[in-house]
Amino acid sequence: MVGIVSTDVQQPSWLEPFSDTVHSVTPAEVALEKLLAASAPTLAEPLVAQRVVTAGQKGIVLGETEEESSLSRWGTHLSSAVAALQALPDSVPDPKRRRDRRKYQELLLLEQSRWPDLASVRSTAFILCADHKPPEYGLPRQLYSRQTLDTLLSWESFGPLLDQFISAVSPAETPTWEAAGPMLREALTTIVFETFKNTHDHARSEVTGADVQTSVRGIYSRFYSIDEVESDLEILRLPTATPAERYLASFVPREPKPGVRISPRPSIGGFLEISIMDSGPGMAARWLGKTRDLADRKSQLEAVLSCFQKGRTTTGSNGRGFGLWKVLMSLEQLRGFISVRTNAIHAYRQFGFAFDLASTESTDGARVPKEQLLDWKRGLSTVPSNYPEVKGTVVSFLIPMGGA
Repeated sequence: MVGIVSTDVQQPSWLEPFSDTVHSVTPAEVALEKLLAASAPTLAEPLVAQRVVTAGQKGIVLGETEEESSLSRWGTHLSSAVAALQALPDSVPDPKRRRDRRKYQELLLLEQSRWPDLASVRSTAFILCADHKPPEYGLPRQLYSRQTLDTLLSWESFGPLLDQFISAVSPAETPTWEAAGPMLREALTTIVFETFKNTHDHARSEVTGADVQTSVRGIYSRFYSIDEVESDLEILRLPTATPAERYLASFVPREPKPGVRISPRPSIGGFLEISIMDSGPGMAARWLGKTRDLADRKSQLEAVLSCFQKGRTTTGSNGRGFGLWKVLMSLEQLRGFISVRTNAIHAYRQFGFAFDLASTESTDGARVPKEQLLDWKRGLSTVPSNYPEVKGTVVSFLIPMGGA
């Protein structure tokens, strides 16, 4: 179901991806059915994984026995796999349970050698890095060719990997809007490559320079069929719908008023989600270079925007960064959507059939989208709302796929 969480499962408030609570009681305990129910809405599963990472700073207790036989249940969902990769709480002193958790984590990561078959369920696929683990199983070959940090895939090799993610979940292999042909496909590859490269450069260590204690980074894909969108349309058009849900709903034509002509629209098979997540210090904290005094949401949003600027980077090297303007231009051509959740910021931009027209004029006179992100709660406002602090960063994209 798109945009619907099961009402049969009582959710802990900290697990809800769009709630104002992120810290649970200690120790935090999660059950698989609650993780999956919370992960049901559009763009929710990586955000649930982020909630797990945030609560997991003090350890996580899984809601069932951690045996090899349960890998088929916990290892095939992003949120549950991330939960299983967290440490046990200090309040669980049993050495055997700690050894069992570490062995379970090793098996879970080794299972990724069968990717994408492992994760081709529920129309989702993912691949995870665990930097705090030995690289022979913490760094998957799909992303690091020789399982060493210096062998991250090049841009040229990232295209075939993106193709694998698309084919693993999507019945349609190409975006609906391809006016620029291969150029847009290259742009999509670059967007995903640069976003994951950012986790490699900035998310493996804290602002202090210390290694992230439980460093989980990954790429996730999901497909939402147009049939799901249409069946949930009444809910997706409610005032309480999220920006992502309203975006999906905008592609379903409304009945025109008598005498009103509307332009024909291409048919759409569904929507591809590509999300990149990490458990690092967060984009705002990394850019500002500190872990405290982050109460000013406006400064945080400006820091997030700075992280996207072309040629600007916290690593000190020149020329990195894809540039938010180019990301937005590509998304506009693809009629796409972007969401960023990091530190106390949740922002987005979308280019569906009902989208903001905030644009500016480039040096050559062309109209291009303004280099800005909109607040998740306030719709078309660029003023950030108050969101609870989360650990790490989730950047998600939605792309219409298929059709003619």
